[in-house]
Amino acid sequence: MAQKTVLITGCSSGIGLAIASKLANDDKKRFMVSNAGMGMIGPIECQSLEEMKNVMDTNFFGLVRLLKEILPDMKKRKKGHIVVISSVMGIQGILFNDIYAASKFAVEGFCESLAIQAIKFKLNITLIEPGPVITEFEKKVYEEGLKVDLSAADQETRDMFTNIYLRNYKDIFVSLGQSADDVAEHTKKIITSDNPPFRHQTNTLYTPMTTLKYADPNGDLPIDTFYKMVFHHDKVFHASLNFIKLLRWRSKKSFNLGKTNSKE
Repeated sequence: MAQKTVLITGCSSGIGLAIASKLANDDKKRFMVSNAGMGMIGPIECQSLEEMKNVMDTNFFGLVRLLKEILPDMKKRKKGHIVVISSVMGIQGILFNDIYAASKFAVEGFCESLAIQAIKFKLNITLIEPGPVITEFEKKVYEEGLKVDLSAADQETRDMFTNIYLRNYKDIFVSLGQSADDVAEHTKKIITSDNPPFRHQTNTLYTPMTTLKYADPNGDLPIDTFYKMVFHHDKVFHASLNFIKLLRWRSKKSFNLGKTNSKE
């Protein structure tokens, strides 16, 4: 059996654990998966600089410290694949995810710069960009959001966070969310491919939203679209989420019925 070197960070639960399980028997490549991270939601006036620094230190500088340690050896060997679990919020900011999005933007810029150098050493770098993923991580972020002290924010911002963002949080994840296993399966396919891409979004339901950013060089289109979707067309937004939820339920039901019939 060929020797393999595997390093996966943040694999005690969620996406990391699912990836570790999927790749346990893979012998094809030498690779590293950076998955450790933390989230934070809420108005920035209600978050301390220390909390913000913790998010940046974990999500961005954690990756930097890791690569400072392992990159020299990978360069010497001129072999390996660095896989970083990023987020669609690394290419498009989302309401009340300011600091989390900033940390993922930093990850994306860092990896994009490093990828140019990596080619010279025959190394691959891939950014895996999930959208909403239903895990304990997201549950914890939501629960922490409920506890945020909003006293430093104005009334309009407090209402926006509580009555719009938090109220829609679960519906978005139920309608658009993937499982950790789905993301792990995407990651495995990328790792075992002969020519892995630099970026890979795992959720086709979310891709149209990120595509808006590339459709307008001025950057106004995605911001204006999200603004109108949240504040002007909330009924249409909820109807769309419910429609997607119904389609996914019917698709799953049809698949399950198909499996049942095949056994009979």
